[in-house]
Amino acid sequence: MVPDSQSIELTHQGRLAVVSFRDTIELEEQDEATSVLAHARTDTSTAATLLDLAELTFADSTLLNVILRAHTEHQRAARPFVLTGPYHSGVQRLFEITGVTGVLELAATRDDGVRRVQDLLDAGPTGPDGPAS
Repeated sequence: MVPDSQSIELTHQGRLAVVSFRDTIELEEQDEATSVLAHARTDTSTAATLLDLAELTFADSTLLNVILRAHTEHQRAARPFVLTGPYHSGVQRLFEITGVTGVLELAATRDDGVRRVQDLLDAGPTGPDGPAS
């Protein structure tokens, strides 16, 4: 799947689906963002999804909703979903004021995110209630 937008990109890094959001995701790109994240989640050639937000300069509540839905869908699929930065100050502020920093798996850098994904994969399947026993 090749996204139509310059602001959304899906690539692979080994068994990791990497979705990158850049600049500003406009309202008309929200459906595409949802579609790309769903494709990443269902890609059988990969085991986890990394959402790279390092080049995202603006996020609003609508985009946050897209990310939270993708997070929930990944949990249901027992598939790791990690967001990476460094985060633009406006994006970081949105995460902090909405309280999602305690809900989403956030990593400061892409390398940290890759390590966090590996830790989650090593821990085994996860679901809405955390790691399986």
